Amino acid sequence: MSDSSIPAYADTRKIFQQEDVISGNLGLNRLPRFSKILANDQGLVSLELKFTFGEAKERLITGSLQAQVNVFCQRCLKPLAIAVADDIILALVRDEEAALRLDAKLDPWICEDHKLDLAELIEEQLILCTPIVSYHESGDCMTQKDYVAGEDATESIASESPFAVLRSLKDSDTSD
Repeated sequence: MSDSSIPAYADTRKIFQQEDVISGNLGLNRLPRFSKILANDQGLVSLELKFTFGEAKERLITGSLQAQVNVFCQRCLKPLAIAVADDIILALVRDEEAALRLDAKLDPWICEDHKLDLAELIEEQLILCTPIVSYHESGDCMTQKDYVAGEDATESIASESPFAVLRSLKDSDTSD
């Protein structure tokens, strides 16, 4: 892949007729919605998008993207570097009606006019392929936060059962 910057928009009238390929890098700072779920917006998305016509003359966008991003560990809330990647197979349609007529194997991307916002398309694909929950695999963050693991955790929870507290309250109430 080249180190070129991805344009903000593509003219769908031209890009499909020319069966163009767009490849390069896109800064995470150009993806505001995606950046909100990250620890920071530092980094690049590497991508390649191909614009072709399918067997039924639908306009297809195929390709792939990958990025190294920093998300928050759900255990310790510290930054965690993860790799995200996705294979893209979309059909460009004008409206919901056209999307309903698509083959089930194709996901629709609605573009009402000839101006395709490439950053929005890439951003949506990244959001969809990012794990909902991420955490450090080594368990280092668990020891830093004094988490109890294994049998000790079960014993600790059993001794502090909220139902045991309720039972003691009920017993003390009936003894009066």
